[in-house]
Amino acid sequence: MMKIKKAAIIGMGFIGGSIGRALLDRGITDEVAGVCRRQTSLDRAIKQKVLTAGYVNNYREAVSGADIVFIATPVHVIKDVLTGLAGVIEGGAIVTDVGSTKKDIVESAARLKDSFSFVGGHPLAGSERSGVECADGELFRGSLCVLTRDRSTREQDLARVKALWAAMGAKVEVLSPGKHDEVVAFTSHLPHVLAYSLVGAQKKEYRKYMSTGFKDTSRIASSDPVLWNGILMSNRESVLDSIERFKETLAGIEEALRQGDARALETRLSDYKKVRDEIL
Repeated sequence: MMKIKKAAIIGMGFIGGSIGRALLDRGITDEVAGVCRRQTSLDRAIKQKVLTAGYVNNYREAVSGADIVFIATPVHVIKDVLTGLAGVIEGGAIVTDVGSTKKDIVESAARLKDSFSFVGGHPLAGSERSGVECADGELFRGSLCVLTRDRSTREQDLARVKALWAAMGAKVEVLSPGKHDEVVAFTSHLPHVLAYSLVGAQKKEYRKYMSTGFKDTSRIASSDPVLWNGILMSNRESVLDSIERFKETLAGIEEALRQGDARALETRLSDYKKVRDEIL
């Protein structure tokens, strides 16, 4: 069984709290030090018992003696956290993150490679919910976690982080940072763009008529706008590519409707249904 002495988690929100709970519930470690920006956030994390020690903006105390440091802040904050950790990491601790984009973050970490070993990470598990109150120690069971490899990656540390995520119940794959960002632009970022856009396209007077289908399709538009603004801007080139691909697909449906071509429309819908049915 995977066992570490101590983990530190920077950012004790939904994902950070879920990591803390998974580590403690599964006996992977007996020590989880959490860092929050505000005392009120730390108090909520303590109440949820997702850490064993907590600090407000004190990286040095939190990472002291840690085997691994998780950065679980919003994407737009991660680079600043990396810089803050550079002066306080000691004893060979591995730094990893859970950011939804990777290329920009990994490049920033590579510039600090003399300070610590970094392994980019992204657990493909989440929710439109936010806050440590929603932390779930079983969140990662059966989910996929993507880790990244580039020229600065230490293979032994990549293997250790991979084993740690597996111990939390996740399946792990390794991609380059660029390939990761290309893939999630289509599989995660584009769906959020579409959900927000779908809600934005509705007329106010239609709200009481919203069907279950609309609610299911637009669920992720309840996600934190600040968080998703940072994610989309961080990966904007790949997201723009995915939007163009979607516009081409939508244009095909629009054209079939405009031409009154029921056969062409049914063919498209059937093709897309087949793809969806093959997704596990």
